[in-house]
Amino acid sequence: MEKAKGGMMRAIVRLVPVLCVLLIAPVWSDVASAQAPPQGQIPLTGSLGAHDPTLFKEVDSSGVTTYYVAATNGTLRRAPALGGPWTNIGSVSKAAWTFEVSPGALWAPHVVKVGDTFYMYYAQSNFGTNNSGIGVKTTQTPGIPSSWVDYGQAIIRSGAYDPNGATHNAIDPAVYQDDAGQWWIVWGSHFDGIMIQRLQDMFTPVGEITMLAHRGSEQFPVTNPNFNRLEGPVIFKRNDYYYLITAWDWCCRANGNDNTYKVVVGRSEQINGPYVDKNGIPLAEGGGSIILNSRTALPGVTPTGLYRAPGGVDVFIENGIYYIVYHAYRPGTTLAIRSVDWHDDWPYFNEPGGGPYDLRDGAYYRLINQDGIITNPNSLQNPVASNRCLTATDDGGGSPNVIQTMCSTSTVGEQVWQLERKFDGFYRLRSLIGDQSHCLAMADTSGTIGTNVLVTLCQETETLQEWYFDDTGHGFHRPVVKQANLALEVENVNGVVATNVVGGYRRDGDHQAGNLTQAAKWPPQQWRLSMVNGPVIVNTPASQIVEATGPDGAAVAYTPPTALDAADGPLPVACTPSSGSTFPLGQTLVTCSVTDSDGNTTSTFFTVTVVDTTPPVLSVSATPHTLWPPNHKLVTVNLHVDVTDIVDPSPVVALHSATSNEPDSGLDDDDIPTDIAIADDLTFQLRAERSDQGNGRVYTITYEATDASGNSTTAAATVTVPHNLGADSVGAALTEKDTGGDESSLQFHSYLPFVQQ
Repeated sequence: MEKAKGGMMRAIVRLVPVLCVLLIAPVWSDVASAQAPPQGQIPLTGSLGAHDPTLFKEVDSSGVTTYYVAATNGTLRRAPALGGPWTNIGSVSKAAWTFEVSPGALWAPHVVKVGDTFYMYYAQSNFGTNNSGIGVKTTQTPGIPSSWVDYGQAIIRSGAYDPNGATHNAIDPAVYQDDAGQWWIVWGSHFDGIMIQRLQDMFTPVGEITMLAHRGSEQFPVTNPNFNRLEGPVIFKRNDYYYLITAWDWCCRANGNDNTYKVVVGRSEQINGPYVDKNGIPLAEGGGSIILNSRTALPGVTPTGLYRAPGGVDVFIENGIYYIVYHAYRPGTTLAIRSVDWHDDWPYFNEPGGGPYDLRDGAYYRLINQDGIITNPNSLQNPVASNRCLTATDDGGGSPNVIQTMCSTSTVGEQVWQLERKFDGFYRLRSLIGDQSHCLAMADTSGTIGTNVLVTLCQETETLQEWYFDDTGHGFHRPVVKQANLALEVENVNGVVATNVVGGYRRDGDHQAGNLTQAAKWPPQQWRLSMVNGPVIVNTPASQIVEATGPDGAAVAYTPPTALDAADGPLPVACTPSSGSTFPLGQTLVTCSVTDSDGNTTSTFFTVTVVDTTPPVLSVSATPHTLWPPNHKLVTVNLHVDVTDIVDPSPVVALHSATSNEPDSGLDDDDIPTDIAIADDLTFQLRAERSDQGNGRVYTITYEATDASGNSTTAAATVTVPHNLGADSVGAALTEKDTGGDESSLQFHSYLPFVQQ
């Protein structure tokens, strides 16, 4: 143990579920002094069914260390190493005075060593009542259960009911010695109010009772205190801060799976407070940062499985390493020990290996929203991830936004965030869109519920870009922004999620009768940080549509995407077909892939669609184009058609119509009907007549050309029968020859009947 001031040996301190803590891979030895200290969640063996455990040790005259765990019901266990094997060696006896309170066994012991004497502080209570008392036992031989001698009376009894919420219940005691050598006792409460008082000696609390923690406040209203519990405090010191750890919500329900305990922390420069959370909210006003919640043990940890609702915490310090000792439900209460990691001056529990509690500086993550509906508590007891991811969008106008969208099947920058470790328990989330210069941020410091969440240019001094992570259990976190003190929340109606992402009220005090099975209270605020193993492809080109430039399609140039890898840095991306390739008509899938030095491959995709929307170029001429004299005779007229198309070498041409601007008959007494006769697609018989009363006749011959893509165009030639014709025109009309080209290569569909107007 570490030596406290005044020459006294300081054994342990009692903690409760800790901050959003991360874990280290479990390592321990049966001979604790021979190898490196165990870290992470320690594999345990032996008798482990302990509730509200406290851990202490004894070193005999030959230097042999024996570890002890005392727990509710007065049970004592010992082991040669932290990992065990733990052996039940009996129980301490029940004191006579405790029968005035309850016939049951003692609760929640906490043991410290002062000089050669071990002091066990414990509670006696009736469950669910405020009829409780705190007692003390002492011994110099802790491994002999019958040697523990009771002080003979309660040193603290429960306080009177306080309508302002400071009712304290005399349970869950723990003691600690400050830097000046003064001992203090902290306790409470189940109902509300974690209290601290100075000890005149190890048996006599004196002076003012100060409330250190309380569930409700104006900022964090508790509408139903019966379902928002607070208990199990412990205090310890590290560097410049004292830390208060306590448990929130429900323990000890008959069905272990219905418990909702979680470990919360605050810190203070003075042992008697005020204790504040990471955002500076006093624990006495509803504040608290959640550092440990329901977690599944890492591979290699025994016992295996889910450790639900951790609580009843103690703190044990050895070789400079801080350990928390606690119980959790599997579903019965089980002893657990794990080392504490530190993010500057805030505790957390790291779990390396790429899982949801491996919060690694510089690594890439998706933030995946928790599934489940608040009105269906059963959907929250064992929560799972949804298929919805936090997504940064860039509208191109310089105002990127943040929304929730379906998680992409490929690793793309819009849904990937780089975690950057900032000072004292906070992180920054850098978006990988664009040039990776933007970070997740709250829009302003107002603290107003519904404040917009967006991405802004990363700045070292911007506190609205700094977030800490409450451990909400089962692999999920609640990101809370600095200063504005709002949680990252998907906009919702009664927990049913929508799309926009906003700042939400930290929902720490809204348990109600009927939703006690909630392991995580508010899914819209719970996010799984899923580490991306492998390169992240950024700036994937948008799918594009281009116009064909020839029969083979079109040559298409694009800017290939880039890739970032947490270990390798920037990596080249290979795309097939490559930029500048000729893409055929239709849609082509472009596959872009990158592989890092560990062999992890990431791919992304976009499409290039080459279309032909350009119609053919069609020209038509007629020979002769003027008929004279108007002698009512049919004249042979030849049509000349020329058609080209960018893509289709053989567009199809069809006669669309042959019309006249005058009636076919009835113009004059000498009018002859059937003015238009079609010999074939390119040869017509047109009658040289026109009305004496008009301005001349105009025949219009129209063709339509259609390419293989269905694009079509029309063109027409006109043949006129003038009303009057000068001498020069007469000569031209009579001598005009067929000078057209060769139309033998044209493809004609069957022509349409002509229409004579």
